[in-house]
Formats: sequence, C-alpha cells, structure tokens
Amino acid sequence: MSLSLLTAQYFQQLDPHLLTFPEDNYLLHPTTQETIYNTLFSESHAANDHPLPPPAYRTRVLKRLITKLESLLSNPEEDEINESLLEEYSTLLTLPKPSSIEQAQQLTYITYTAPPEDDPHHSSPQSKERRTILTSESRSAIITAGTTGHRTWEAALHLATYLSTAAGRAHITGKKVLELGAGTGLVSMFCARYLEPEVVVATDRELGLMRQIGDCAGRNGLAGDGDGVFKGWIWEWGRELSRGVGEDDDDTRMKEDGEVDDEKVEFDVALGADLIYDIDLVPLLVQTVKSLFEKYAVKEFLISATLRNERTFGAFLNACEESALKVERVPFESPAEEVQTGFFHSTVIPIRTYKITA
Repeated sequence: MSLSLLTAQYFQQLDPHLLTFPEDNYLLHPTTQETIYNTLFSESHAANDHPLPPPAYRTRVLKRLITKLESLLSNPEEDEINESLLEEYSTLLTLPKPSSIEQAQQLTYITYTAPPEDDPHHSSPQSKERRTILTSESRSAIITAGTTGHRTWEAALHLATYLSTAAGRAHITGKKVLELGAGTGLVSMFCARYLEPEVVVATDRELGLMRQIGDCAGRNGLAGDGDGVFKGWIWEWGRELSRGVGEDDDDTRMKEDGEVDDEKVEFDVALGADLIYDIDLVPLLVQTVKSLFEKYAVKEFLISATLRNERTFGAFLNACEESALKVERVPFESPAEEVQTGFFHSTVIPIRTYKITA
C-alpha cells in the first residue's frame, strides 16, 4: 500500500486514530519506516509550502505509530523500530506542553490534499503529484476574534471535493470567480492554483483573515502583482466590495453600479460554503446574493451548507425564492469517510450544494 494516503491525512492533521497506516508487513519494513520519518517528521525535509504539524500533534501520531510497530515485533533478530522515529519521539516528549486554551488560540499551517483528478483531459505534470493547498487556521476553535473563519469547515471541504471533479471544474475553468466568506481561503486558492480560472477573488469581512490568506497565497505560489490570477478583497455584507486587504492598501470601495476606479468589475460564478449558520444573517446574505447578479453580472452562485439546522437552511431557501432567485440542488455527494482520498471531512451531518441563478 502506498504511503500517499497516510501523508495526505497527516498533513491535514486528522485525529491520529483516523490515520490509515500501511499494512503490517509493509509498515514494519525498514525502508517504509525511514520514508515515514523523512516524509512526516524530519525538520530537514520540511518545505516552506509543506510545513510540519505542531509538536503536540506529531507527538500523538508518533505515540500511536510506535505502539503499532511494537505490537508487530516478532523476531528480535530481524524486526526493529527505526532509530530516528524513537529519537524524535523522545525529543518531542521533552518539549513544554501548551495548555488546551493555548492550543485553541494558536494558528498552525494545515496542508490539504485534493482527491486525484478524474478527468484525463486535464492530466498534467501537476496532477501526477498530489494537488495540495496550505492554509493557516486554528483547528480547535469555533469562534475566534468574533469570526468562524479561522478554521476550514466541512462544507468548504465538500465544495472543494466537488470542484476537484470534472463536473466541478467546468464551473471554474476560464471563468472570473468570486468567493463570499472565504475564511481560510481553501476553496479560492484551490480554484486559482489548479482549475485554470481567468481570475479568483477571495472575499471576507475580516481584515485579519484576508492577511492570513495573503500569507498562504504566497506559500501556495499564488502571490504576485495586482494583475495575478488570485486576489483578496474585503467584503462586509450590506456594504460595497473593497479592494483593500491591509492598512496601507488601496481600500477603494465599489460604487453603486459595481465599478472600482471607473472600471467595471464583473464575475461569472460566485462560491460560498458554510455561510448559513445564523438565521438572523439570512436576509443580509440573500441581499448580498442578489447584488451578485444585479451589480456584478454573476451567472451562478454555488453554495454548500452543512445541514445542522433544517429550519435555518429552509429559511435561506425560502428567502431566495421570495427574492425571485432560482434554486437547484447539485447532484453531488461526498464520498463516505472510509473511502475518501483527499479533502477529508465528516459526512455524519448531511452536506448539500445548491446552484442559485437569477
């Protein structure tokens, strides 16, 4: 069995008990253990766009791995555990342990891996390697600094999984794309790096989130001049879209007709994930969605939502219909958790994607 699945799960920092280790005989082989050390734990092999998980996570994974290896030792003359793995575990155990509160507040880099491409027409040197996107987030936080955007939620992973398919790619390739409430920026950056759009603009109301996305865009090879394929803009629902992402940036706001600096700004498709979590925000969200069609020439809005509360989601669908917006469910289901090969996420609570048009 290949180590690619374990590597993808590990760098997404799945709970250690969810990690898929190779089959026993393969795992015990010295070459396999050496590869695991070099790929998952060696500081010298870590790349700028592929940083290691925090020490606390590495410690938990190594504990499970070493326990597993110990259970497989049957021949003292031949079987052994890689010395580098044991030394790394001993070193990690000596490090100060952050409190649970400190861990919840810390931002860490997460590397997400997309499922393999299912469209042979878009095979490329990039696709032979796994498609990865790095984000900065607090995995254990629900709300930090007044926003839910410091972690990637299941609906974003569901939407990214759909977009990674041939059917999903068709919405993005060659298009001008806008994402509402981008949060960690996973969906936007995945589209920009791998799906060949004309341009992608990630938006959120939080300046801090947009700065984090800017940092990650550089690590994902998306940073460049103002004419690059990926941009980050501020958009607080109910106000005008702003190009500014920092105190020293141009924060020129959209005019009423969708212009910035007398330049008409239009998009083909808009994206959103896990935007419907508070029924009180539904009217503002629907107003914003309407403005996508009326001001920015958007032709379709794809939105994914985890159905935690049927009443809240139903209120959104009803409000769309009352605003003369057409709502159509996209016939896509995430793979079951046990067969997922990338963008790993829970499917215990249903997640649905809808296409909204004017």
